[in-house]
Amino acid sequence: MNSEKILEYLLGMAEKMGIRVVKGKGDFNGGNCRIKEDKVIVVNNLKPIEYQSKIIAEGLTSYGLADHYIVPAVRTFIEENLNINI
Repeated sequence: MNSEKILEYLLGMAEKMGIRVVKGKGDFNGGNCRIKEDKVIVVNNLKPIEYQSKIIAEGLTSYGLADHYIVPAVRTFIEENLNINI
């Protein structure tokens, strides 16, 4: 699975989990946060696709992935880039 497909899959997971992904450009790295009751992951569009995917994956893992199916290629991406086992 290529980098763009991994990013698309992670964005789809976020949507299914009720997490809003906000994309912007600027001098920031990105990450997850809460705005009132909303779960939000902020992504910098100026960063490479692989970095954007890593930021989204970090946000998703912090909100919990135990109850969600993850295709093997994305599972491998998360485990290798975040150094965790899911």
